Amino acid sequence: MRRIVTGLTVLGLALTGCGTGADDGKAKPPSSSSSTAGETPELTWAYDEILDDGSKLSDVIATADDDVWVVGTVTNSADSSGDDGFLLHYDGTRWQRQPMPAGLGTSVHVARFDTLGSDGFLLTASQPNEQGPRTVRWDGTRWTALPELPGGGGRLVDMKAFAAVDIWTLSGESQIHHWDGTRWSTSTLPATVVSLDGVAADDLWAVGYRETGDGSDGSDGGEFTRPAAVHWDGSSWQLTETPAYRFPEPVPPEPGASIDDVLALAADDVRAYGTHSFNHGEVEDEPQEEAVRLRWDGSGWAKAPDAAGDCAGRDPMAVDGTRGLFLDGNRYVGTDGACTKIKRPRLPSEGGVRATSRQSLWLSAVEVVPGTDRVLGVGHVQVNQSGDPTSRSVIVSLRR
Repeated sequence: MRRIVTGLTVLGLALTGCGTGADDGKAKPPSSSSSTAGETPELTWAYDEILDDGSKLSDVIATADDDVWVVGTVTNSADSSGDDGFLLHYDGTRWQRQPMPAGLGTSVHVARFDTLGSDGFLLTASQPNEQGPRTVRWDGTRWTALPELPGGGGRLVDMKAFAAVDIWTLSGESQIHHWDGTRWSTSTLPATVVSLDGVAADDLWAVGYRETGDGSDGSDGGEFTRPAAVHWDGSSWQLTETPAYRFPEPVPPEPGASIDDVLALAADDVRAYGTHSFNHGEVEDEPQEEAVRLRWDGSGWAKAPDAAGDCAGRDPMAVDGTRGLFLDGNRYVGTDGACTKIKRPRLPSEGGVRATSRQSLWLSAVEVVPGTDRVLGVGHVQVNQSGDPTSRSVIVSLRR
C-alpha cells in the first residue's frame, strides 16, 4: 500500500528526466535540515524504533512534530481470520502503544490513514471473513465511527478525503462511494479504477484501466486493456482520453496497459504511473515491458518520460516539499532528475540477528511531517541468514 501525502506545496516538479551507520542504528527524530530546493543531499534512514514482537506496520501519519501515529498488527494465533490491530503514538517525547479504536474491532487486516487536514484524520481497516472495510475519524480528542459502506462495500481499494464531510472511497472493481457527512452515495465508474488523488473537492481523479475487447479484431493494436483516467469536476465523473500503448510486431500474447497510481500536484500537473505488459512465458522472443508514465497539463493527457537510472519504473510514496519525491525501493528523485539510493544502517547484531546476515529495508509508507523538514517511514527489515531468517518491524526517520 502506498499513500501520497496530501496538502502538497509542490508545483511543477521536474521529475521526468548501502551504508552502515556509525552509531547503534537508533536515532531520535531529526531536526530541520538546511538543504535547499534543487539540491539532492545524501540521504540515510535511521532507526527510531525496532520492534521484535512479530508485528507488521502498515502506515504512518502526522498532524505535527509532536503528534505522530503508526498503525500495525500482530498475528492472532487463536484466530486465523484476522490479526490484532494496535496503534503507536509519538507525543514529541516517546512512543506509546494504544489499542485499536473500538469502531474497528480487535481483529483487522491491513490498515491505513488518510488526512482530513484541520478536521483530523481517518483510520480505515479491512475486516476478516471478507467483510467490508470500516473507518473511524480522529478529531484530535476522540474517535468516531463512520457508517459502513453500502452493501458492505467490498474490498477497500483506495481512499481520498478533502474534509470530514467530503470523503471518497473505492471498493470492488468500479464502485466509488462518497460521504457527505450524512450518508454514503455510490456511483459506478466507466473503468476499473485502483487509485485516487486530487487537489480540490471539484478536481479528483480515479485511474486504472478499461478493456478494449479480446484483441482479436486488431483494434488498439491487439491490446486487451488501455490506461483509464476518470475525472470528477464536482458534478459528474467523466472518462478522459489517454494515449494508447502498443507493442511492435510481433505483438506478444494478451498485451495490456494500465495505471496503478495517480499523483495530483496541481490542477494542471497530475502524474500517472503504470505498466504496459503481457502474458509472459508463451513465446520465446519476448519484448521488454515498459513503464506507463502520463501527465495531465490541465487540458489533456500526454506520455511523459520515465525517471532516469535506478529510479526508472518506480512509483512515488511521498512528496518531499519542493525538493523531490520519495520512491518505492528506497529511492529518491530530486527536482533536477538526479536519482539517489537512500542508505540505511544494519540492525544491531542481537536478539537472533547475526552480524553476517544479509539485510534489506522494505517500507510500506513514508510521511513528511507537515510544516517541518522531518520525514518518517514504517516497514520492516528482512534478515536473511543461514538456518534462521527473520524480520524486524521498524520506524525510521530521515537524515540528510
